[in-house]
Amino acid sequence: MLTRRALDEVSRRGALSGREAVSRKCDARGALAFIGAASGARGGDTPERSYSSSGASAADEVGAGDGAGEGGIRYPRRGSDQGYSVPSSWYSSIRLRNTLFNRTRGSLGWDHRATNNDSVCDARYLSTCDYTSHCVEKNTREGGKLLGSIPRYVKIVEVGPRDGLQNEKEIVPTKVKVGLIKMLVSSGLPVVEATSFVSPKWVPQLGDAKDVMEAIRNVEGARFPVLTPNLKGFEAAVAAGAKEVAIFASASESFSKSNINCSIEESLKRYHDVSLAAEKASVPIRGYISCVVGCPVEGKVPPTKVAYVAERLYDMGCSEISLGDTIGVGTPGTVVPMLEAVMNVVPVDKLAVHFHDTYGQALSNILASLQMGIATVDSSVAGLGGCPYAKGATGNVATEDVVYMLNGLGVKTNVDLGKVMLAGDFICKHLERPSRSKTATALSTSTANVSKL
Repeated sequence: MLTRRALDEVSRRGALSGREAVSRKCDARGALAFIGAASGARGGDTPERSYSSSGASAADEVGAGDGAGEGGIRYPRRGSDQGYSVPSSWYSSIRLRNTLFNRTRGSLGWDHRATNNDSVCDARYLSTCDYTSHCVEKNTREGGKLLGSIPRYVKIVEVGPRDGLQNEKEIVPTKVKVGLIKMLVSSGLPVVEATSFVSPKWVPQLGDAKDVMEAIRNVEGARFPVLTPNLKGFEAAVAAGAKEVAIFASASESFSKSNINCSIEESLKRYHDVSLAAEKASVPIRGYISCVVGCPVEGKVPPTKVAYVAERLYDMGCSEISLGDTIGVGTPGTVVPMLEAVMNVVPVDKLAVHFHDTYGQALSNILASLQMGIATVDSSVAGLGGCPYAKGATGNVATEDVVYMLNGLGVKTNVDLGKVMLAGDFICKHLERPSRSKTATALSTSTANVSKL
């Protein structure tokens, strides 16, 4: 509800128009409480009363011409003869009343189309508005130290077709993989990790890598990096038409041995050979580091170890290094020190973050990373993926959730959330399980409810 200070401001200014109030960043809940407070005055209500969007519409009580000063309602103070002048311009319009409160659904929200003000949104139009960046960018930029350092644009690297599907028990048909990739590209995602050129013996789910690359050879609008564990994999990837590759090391000695069957140093020697071949072929190379904050065997991983591997990959010529919380145990308290250590040896514009959402910390970790200047985020449509070496570890952070959060922060991604949701729905129907994206679940439910009205 509005505070007395806010009501005093309205009283001082006199006739304040609804549009003027919007421009002063009055939020929908406050506006409803304000109007409800005005109408409630006739029933002896006080400014301390709150108005819930789930109850009867306070705006229903409002009518024109009850006025006090400037044609408005006088709202009495408790224990005082002095009143607040509530201008009639706030409530005399039925259109504005309905704009503030959706009587059909009982949901509170602004209709930016009705008010002709792009700085506000209406919860009734989630399917089209989705609290997108045009609604909040200005407010975010005025957010001071906490939000002011966030990049204006964030590149999202979609890893679902590779990192997501490689963890599936059942092999997904090539046709389905290709369809998923094309849908992700159509959503505006600039980078879609297509597949991995590893031995089918170790990862049978991606044994069709060559066929996938052939099917997307002429697809435009995105880059398609592929994972290559060694020189043999690199050569196979280039022969299949790959124009960008990725290598993966670990900050944990135990995880390196269990995951790629060699020590950290041995893996770096392998990747040095790959980097030389990539440089000769003018193929960009991306580096992944797993277990950057925790390992399922060793536990906590020191930031110095992560920084060491990152520096080695950077010196090899990696154009970008993705820092992965493979088992999803990180929190901002462990992610920030890790990033600080890595940023001492690798430029921040060469870094990306890759969080799994095992403990529900992925978005908070991403936000902390953005505040430190990171502008590239890995994610997986519908939250696909997981870690076979950590019991209970869930998938990557969902692309839908990342896009929704970035929209809310006023950060541009050039990604269409609705189209990403369609891609997620497509693959989840094939896998016969619900999406792990909270955003997709919430918006799908909202759309279903609207369709029943």
